[in-house]
Formats: sequence, structure tokens, C-alpha cells
Amino acid sequence: MEVRVPEDLWPTRPWEGRLVAVHVGEGDCVERGQVVAEVEVEKAVIEVTCPSRGRIVKVLARPGDRVRPGQPLLLLEPGAC
Repeated sequence: MEVRVPEDLWPTRPWEGRLVAVHVGEGDCVERGQVVAEVEVEKAVIEVTCPSRGRIVKVLARPGDRVRPGQPLLLLEPGAC
């Protein structure tokens, strides 16, 4: 399962943001709703939350990377913890 940048932040126009923080690493256990990353869009910082409980398998983006709506940030193995 992928943890993605939210697509519905500004649904009426295209946007690009910058990943400012990743709060988890590979192998970490996470809970549903846990904040796992932060994306800055137009001077606002948006929290990216985990959609399911599980273990982070891979980090796909690093702080400073440009990100777009729906882009995968993390790979999650649901229920692994």
C-alpha cells in the first residue's frame, strides 16, 4: 500500500509542493491517522497521515523533493506490526 500526497488540497487547480519532513523510517511501525510526513504548499504546511496501521517498507521521497498530488511518498505493509 502506498502513502500518497493528498490529492484534494486544492482540487480546482494544479499545484506542486515541497516535502519538508518525513517522520518515519523504513521498518517503523505506524498507526492509522499518524502523521508520517509534511508537505509545504503555497506557504502552508500540510500533514500527510497514514491510511492504515502497518510497517513502513520503503521511503520513496526525501525532504526537499518536489511533490505533486497523488505522488507516493512511502510504501506500507498493512497490519505488519
